[in-house]
Amino acid sequence: MGSIETVTSSGLSLSSQQSFDSPNRSGHLKTLDIGLDGNTSSTNPFGDKLLDYVHSGKRGFGLHLTGAISNLKSETVANNINVTYSLGRVQVTTTVSVGKDHSVVQYIILKSSSTQIEQVDYTLALNISVNRASYGQLTEGGPIPIPPPSNKFQLADGSQAWAVVNQNLDAMIQGDLYCDDFRVCLEPMKRNNTALDQPVSMAFHETLKINPGQTRTLTSRYLLQPRCDFAKIPSPRINLEPNREEGWKVKNENMRLIIKGNLSYILGNCAVPVGSSATFRYLLDIYQHMNRLLDASTAQEYLSKIRTVVCGHLNWVFRVAQRPHGYWHRSYLATGVPKDRSIFQLDQQCYPILELCDFLHNFPSEMDLVKSILTEETIPSILSILELHRDPSTGLYSTEETPGDDAVEHPFHFSSHILLWHTLARLAKTLSKLKFASGTLNPECLKQKAERLQTATLRHFVACNPATGTTMFAYLTDGAGVHTFYHDANDLPTLFIPTWRFADPSSPEHALWTRTMEFGLSPLNTDGFFPQGPYGGLGSVHTRGPWPLGFAQEFIFASLLGDRAAIEDAWRRIQGSMFMDGLFSEAVNAENGECTSKAWFSWPGCVISSALIKFEILGEEAWDHEE
Repeated sequence: MGSIETVTSSGLSLSSQQSFDSPNRSGHLKTLDIGLDGNTSSTNPFGDKLLDYVHSGKRGFGLHLTGAISNLKSETVANNINVTYSLGRVQVTTTVSVGKDHSVVQYIILKSSSTQIEQVDYTLALNISVNRASYGQLTEGGPIPIPPPSNKFQLADGSQAWAVVNQNLDAMIQGDLYCDDFRVCLEPMKRNNTALDQPVSMAFHETLKINPGQTRTLTSRYLLQPRCDFAKIPSPRINLEPNREEGWKVKNENMRLIIKGNLSYILGNCAVPVGSSATFRYLLDIYQHMNRLLDASTAQEYLSKIRTVVCGHLNWVFRVAQRPHGYWHRSYLATGVPKDRSIFQLDQQCYPILELCDFLHNFPSEMDLVKSILTEETIPSILSILELHRDPSTGLYSTEETPGDDAVEHPFHFSSHILLWHTLARLAKTLSKLKFASGTLNPECLKQKAERLQTATLRHFVACNPATGTTMFAYLTDGAGVHTFYHDANDLPTLFIPTWRFADPSSPEHALWTRTMEFGLSPLNTDGFFPQGPYGGLGSVHTRGPWPLGFAQEFIFASLLGDRAAIEDAWRRIQGSMFMDGLFSEAVNAENGECTSKAWFSWPGCVISSALIKFEILGEEAWDHEE
């Protein structure tokens, strides 16, 4: 639902203090809000939005307790964020969790150690706006105007339920409040008059009396609804117990946090059903290694959902995503409408086809779905468009942008050719396995096309790098002897040359690959590698600075070479740059690992998680191998 409408405010309030004592000190804090203007906020703990409110004493929406706080601590458990602190002789535990119905629940336990009756004042603050997300991009392809905001507050069900409605979106958020086992009447409520285009400003105040040794609870629930008819929205009694999910066999805490956190983010936030190739591939990696990662009962919960999500994504990308110019665009709305102007990216034409091949490999029982997609016009059309971008004199395929959404100075991009070669070869094998052939989809013809592309790639991209004085693969070429030497965090296909068997370990091409990667992961890669600071490493000209995706490349390259010291150094930076939920940003500060760009970024976490699953680089102590 996040692709349709988003609730924005100053953030769901957890506490009023500035510092958290977290057991995972390497995990940077991440704000829960996305800002009143719909833009993603900074995750710097001394930065924007939620934490600015915390530091200034302002509060966001949600339950607030009044009093002097001490002994403040936080941790992430299962899908919950837990915060504990003391209010005098009352111990408070606040849990924020996301339910299976996509509701957000704020659950507060107050336990008294006093010999007297304690009184705790609390407020349910409803400073909320319902508006569509901004669809903001670092590479802006043209803004999409947000429908006019219109926030109308309502009470219903005997004033025991509330809602903020935006008629312009046909969407609303509803909620209710429980004290112990009873629903709370929210009258009288303090109402501040606000314009319809501003967040509502409502507050309910009450005092909770706690007897000596008594435990009491407060529970507030928030649920987005894609409709505005409050009378038809049920207000069910919710489960007052926090969500606790067990069953993961990964012993190492940070490994488990990364693997599980990114899986939860994909299934909960990225499957709408629009995803990326990285998220799709990671779901398949999880599926392949399910029994090693999870116990039997927990694995079963994920199996069906992963299958549903990947089937839904394939249906979306092949049957819903619009291609007004014949090719897949670089960015889409959930409706299938292209987000950006028409730009041809070579790599974007490969990933959906590769996903289809991977899907059949992991779900052979879904053969009928794969065959039905193959009989439709999409793949033959894409292959025809690719041929229009093939240069007859060199056999190379042109692109307008790199995988990082940057314009190219020369038309032929190296890692996109590795990806295209791999895609054609995989498609040929898939067709042979299915015994499927048509005029355009002929497995033998595709195999020969892949072989010719491999030959052309080796002929035109191999050149001497003046920075090193050695021969390696160039980043770009014009096909006539002019080359650009550079390596980017986005160029994962280059890293996968030996894995995909583009070059055998004993071949001269493997030595070319090794030199290419060693250059790319060194200060000699002056525009792409940022060596200064404890978190220096591979990044991109797209957003200058080290990228966790670059750390992932260093991590995998070192694992392929068996370089233990380099593995450990990459793992150090990965752990030090991750958020408290196990996810990663696009770029980080080289000095402290803090996010400098794009806090909500699934690609690096998926690549890192897949590498952790495949390489087991931390040894036996990281895994519980008992069945």
